[in-house]
Amino acid sequence: LDKLKNLFHKYKKLASILLISIFLVSITLFYISNSKKAKDTRLSGYLIEILSIINTEEARAINELEKLSKLGHVGHEILSNLLLSKIYLKNQDFQGAINHLLKIEIKSKKLKPLKQLKNYFISVAYLGLNNKQEFQKSINLLISHGGYWALLGHELRGHFLFGQGNLLEARKDFNKIINEQLATQTLRARAQEMLKSINFNDEGNS
Repeated sequence: LDKLKNLFHKYKKLASILLISIFLVSITLFYISNSKKAKDTRLSGYLIEILSIINTEEARAINELEKLSKLGHVGHEILSNLLLSKIYLKNQDFQGAINHLLKIEIKSKKLKPLKQLKNYFISVAYLGLNNKQEFQKSINLLISHGGYWALLGHELRGHFLFGQGNLLEARKDFNKIINEQLATQTLRARAQEMLKSINFNDEGNS
């Protein structure tokens, strides 16, 4: 007991500092956790407000999304840049869309669908710019995802090949969609329309 008392007196300053440090770390972690939740809630509300005006006040929505993308929240930064790229794609500002898409870095496996969406958007942008080299890179990656994303890749590549006058290869991509069980009715209908256009152009050329 005397030895324990002597040890306590000898190291009481160190013990006090350690206990205070543990207490402060616990309080800080608790505060950060609650602050993060509060910040997430606040930013989510901000994003919902922007989404509510995106179709009616596009210029204002772009301005607010630009602000949201710079607030240092990874999730909202990704979503903001995706939404901005979608607006630019709709307005056929393909380079503007690419500028925002290149800012997006997705590392989490949980966000894989957003990575595939980014890849789809960037493929659409390079298709619009008729940038053959970059389009081929992005479209090969999109097709490698498999499933429905691959079918969307075949659709985009079919359009690109059609625009290049390569009707034979374009037909293969659209037939791939029609023969695939995963294809939705809408996607099949678009592929059938393109096959009609290909056949019409083929007959015209012959």
